[in-house]
Amino acid sequence: MLNRTPTPTPTITPTITITPIALIAVCAAAVLAPLATAQPDVPPGFTARKIAPLLDGQVPQLSAIDDPGFGTGVITGTGGNGVVTLRLIEASGVIDILGTIPGRVEPRVKRVRLDHGSEIDGLLHLTTHESFANSSSTYYTVDSSGGIIERWELGSDTNGMAFDFDFTGTFGPSRVYLLDANSNGPGSALATMDESFDVTITNQDSDPDGRTDTDGQGFQRDVTGLYGGGILVADTDDDDQVSALYELRDIESGGVYRALSAPVNWNTRRYGDLGIAASGDFGGVIYITETLTDEIQQVAPDGTHTTWATGFTGIDSLSISSDGNSMYVGDLNGVWLIRATGNEPGPVVLATDPSVPQTSQLTGNPITSFRVIFNEPVGFTDSDITITNSGGDPVGFDASGSASQFMLIGLAEPLFGETYTVTIADSVISVATGEPLDGDNDGFSGGDAVLSFTHRCPGDFNADGTVNTIDVLQFLNAWTAGCP
Repeated sequence: MLNRTPTPTPTITPTITITPIALIAVCAAAVLAPLATAQPDVPPGFTARKIAPLLDGQVPQLSAIDDPGFGTGVITGTGGNGVVTLRLIEASGVIDILGTIPGRVEPRVKRVRLDHGSEIDGLLHLTTHESFANSSSTYYTVDSSGGIIERWELGSDTNGMAFDFDFTGTFGPSRVYLLDANSNGPGSALATMDESFDVTITNQDSDPDGRTDTDGQGFQRDVTGLYGGGILVADTDDDDQVSALYELRDIESGGVYRALSAPVNWNTRRYGDLGIAASGDFGGVIYITETLTDEIQQVAPDGTHTTWATGFTGIDSLSISSDGNSMYVGDLNGVWLIRATGNEPGPVVLATDPSVPQTSQLTGNPITSFRVIFNEPVGFTDSDITITNSGGDPVGFDASGSASQFMLIGLAEPLFGETYTVTIADSVISVATGEPLDGDNDGFSGGDAVLSFTHRCPGDFNADGTVNTIDVLQFLNAWTAGCP
């Protein structure tokens, strides 16, 4: 189990008592998500793969990421039973818990996003909305060690708020743009937040012409410039029961809306979320979830809607990676990864048995065999594996377990006081998809996995492979120092 102790975070006012938790790698049995019974229908040349089950009984908010600190895949945010839970789901289906926020009444995650441009501290950001007792919106930041800080809380029972947000990027100075998407009453507040997390309401009742309210379901900056370069707002409002798509600009001065599609009755079209990327397989067009028909639509700059994918169940959230090559979709079956065919994730190594964590060594009796555990069944032969000792000489072995998740390797000579390097070639393939091994665990198939096993003789204090007088002297020095 991976266990990273969270970095202590400073006290910031206002604050609540938040318990950061360590990043915990979920065990292999919990992360192997089977494909859904009903597979979504995506266009030729694309493949949809279910990478996680339904989390906490609800469709999570999603944010695709590729970050040295947090990892690669998609961040999910769910809220229920008084707790907000953040997870990282890798393309392979491995799930890590990033952190939890307890002590809320009935929390709902409105938006979760990584600050790719390091505009506001380079952290993970999220907003939550209290659905019942206190209709307020709270803004949090999360560091890669799981440290969580509440930055502010706005709203009340009489002036409920649920802030959606995105970063300005090159669109404006380093700050965050916010839109109140609360359905509690007419009028949607517009606001900005600066690098000090100070919020300025620029328009308390912001509405497009001819509308009495908006409840933004999707909110993302137009990184393509094809839709005007402002903030894209997918609106489905339950006050005037209208759905429409807008470009929003000039938020600092109160906001100007421009309709990208004609408003329609919400029984004709109902939005869940939107995503857009500048390039890649999904680049250059808006993708939007349509919750009435459980499909994904493309929206052209002239507002034309075209069905792109169907067959989801209770579809809602959507996020596209910054390189435009991965789309993550949330529905009542779980979390789906959609990629161009040939870019599917390959199998990954989850663990070894015996386990050798980084900087650790095996001690005790000689090791005659070990297991490599994958996230899904894989096919292999002995020719896919090489083992060498510390001198670079080949070591004899026999491998078994092909077509399962377990590669059992029996050694021709016991591992004792020695280091072995095990190289598993990407000629190892997924039984289900035929994709090669993702040995470097970057989310894309291809790349060898290189594992190292070091056995340290009991009493070998200096780890030179032998037990001699030097080890005795080191032991005596440790003993006299009070550190036996």
